[in-house]
Amino acid sequence: MNILITTFSFPSYQKRTYDGKFVFSEAIAYARNGANVRVITPHYLGVGKKEQINENITIFRFQYFVPKSLQILKKPGLPIYDQKSFLSILQIPFLCLFFALNILKHAAWAHVIHAQWTVTALLALPSKWIFGTRIALTARGSDIRLIPKWLNRLIHAKVDAAIDCFGPQPWNEEYKKSFPAHYIKLPHIVHNDASGVMPEDMKNILHRKKSDPFIILYIGRFDHLKIRVNKLPLINLIHASRILRLQGMDFHVFYIGDGDESIKNEILGFIDEYDLHNHVTLLGSKTNVSDYIQFCHLGIGGIAFNGVSHDFTIASKPQILIEGIDNAGTPWRHGINSIFVKPDDETDLADKLIWVMKNRRQVEKIGENARDEMNKYIVDSRTGGRLYLREFQNLINRAN
Repeated sequence: MNILITTFSFPSYQKRTYDGKFVFSEAIAYARNGANVRVITPHYLGVGKKEQINENITIFRFQYFVPKSLQILKKPGLPIYDQKSFLSILQIPFLCLFFALNILKHAAWAHVIHAQWTVTALLALPSKWIFGTRIALTARGSDIRLIPKWLNRLIHAKVDAAIDCFGPQPWNEEYKKSFPAHYIKLPHIVHNDASGVMPEDMKNILHRKKSDPFIILYIGRFDHLKIRVNKLPLINLIHASRILRLQGMDFHVFYIGDGDESIKNEILGFIDEYDLHNHVTLLGSKTNVSDYIQFCHLGIGGIAFNGVSHDFTIASKPQILIEGIDNAGTPWRHGINSIFVKPDDETDLADKLIWVMKNRRQVEKIGENARDEMNKYIVDSRTGGRLYLREFQNLINRAN
């Protein structure tokens, strides 16, 4: 089977970025189960226009503006919807045009187009009409918030299938009611490719210590939306770290992620102000976060059923979730398979972190519970690829 993935974000081993790792997990899953995969995604400075992951996965990064040096709409670590300069807004129609043309270029080869975000599904519709290629859509949330409802309803009506992989979340149920489509219920795929070897940058930091510190790993894009809407403790974790240091706790916080420079500078400023250089390290973007996850004791950065949460879950790592944010009505339970903290409350976060450090075995069990209880919603690449390809084959057969 030939699968064409259309996406605004996809990791690059050349640039060592991990944007769109959840899309990468799906591509790996399809390839591991015998499919040939091509990925269409916008180009950005520092990466080649063609990148071969393995013999079954090829990434095509298309140029959408000239000269190439002026392409600024797509930047690693930053969502396209955050680019608000005049030049970036000017480039939007060019990106859409060349995205659609590049999909057309590969559509005759593909049996199925897996469109990530509703916009790429819209741009793939000409290929469906011309070549009859089936389109499966995965909406990702930001597209539902930012694109007019009437347009999203039209897109859902025109694609061959929409994938329901976000579990029993209230917003997901509302999403399916608001946008009628042929929904296929599938689990979320997580490709856990941990090497078993601690990355050198993490090793160098930890080897300076004479103790065995409790390792807290924050994963996520530095994005004001995540702080404002998802209440993620990007900044509050630094304030909580100060409390932990004053309490004499033995710990180290690693941040994996990049994005808004103002957030990064704010974190670095607090590291200086609170004298946290021996306790907090910003590692930047990483392509393979699994290599870091395997060595942490606690994860932060996920919300309910998003990619970061799934990465921690499948690795049996306990994680902190924000109370009342996207986890109400879900299988997540405080003290059983996760640790809930109050939103925008650095003191509560610090208190929970201190409890976690003093109850390591109990907390390990919380991570194990999460893995065991969430396996109906989260699967590895081998299992997930088989399930997705089976449904894609049904789409093809239905068309014939």
